Amino acid sequence: MDTGVVLLAAGNASRFGSAKQVLSIDGLPMVRRAAVTALAAGLAPVVVVVGAHAQQVLESLSGLDIHLVHNPDWSGGMGGSLACGVRAALKHSPSLRAVMVLLADQPAIQAADLHTMLEQQAHRPDRILAAYYDGHTGPPCIFPAGMIEELGALSGSEGARQVLKRHADAVDTCAMPSAALDIDTPADHAVWLANHRTSEPGDGG
Repeated sequence: MDTGVVLLAAGNASRFGSAKQVLSIDGLPMVRRAAVTALAAGLAPVVVVVGAHAQQVLESLSGLDIHLVHNPDWSGGMGGSLACGVRAALKHSPSLRAVMVLLADQPAIQAADLHTMLEQQAHRPDRILAAYYDGHTGPPCIFPAGMIEELGALSGSEGARQVLKRHADAVDTCAMPSAALDIDTPADHAVWLANHRTSEPGDGG
């Protein structure tokens, strides 16, 4: 594989009220579940960006074959955290052909979903591929090599979405219903518990 992943887990989860990154999902901390899913899909390097609740998040990721990067300016928004992660991914693998942007709070996503994206993007490697769910596009997204530098220069509160907007004519979509649930609030977690019990991914740690 020559596609890396930047897994964003730096936010303070203000709407949830605590460190949602370490919320237990089928027995695994949510961020660990996302990292294990990325590893199972064959993505490398897997770069996890931490910021708020950094110590708790780091402890939940112990033993995994990942690269951790701390964004000291995490409060500045997702754009800066994404840029921080992209630069770290390039440092570890300068010849990356693409970077996938993955969030820590979409626990229904499986390795098979990410495999499907990788296979689809390989047919049109110069274009962006974004997941499509609930009538809109969003993460996970795969960005080609020609846009990696742009991702590494992001800042502010808006992350990959601003790049999707700027290059709207270069975006393909991949239907991914599993990406529709992101856990932002305790009510979202209740929805997960009611409707999305699945077998946990192999822990890999």
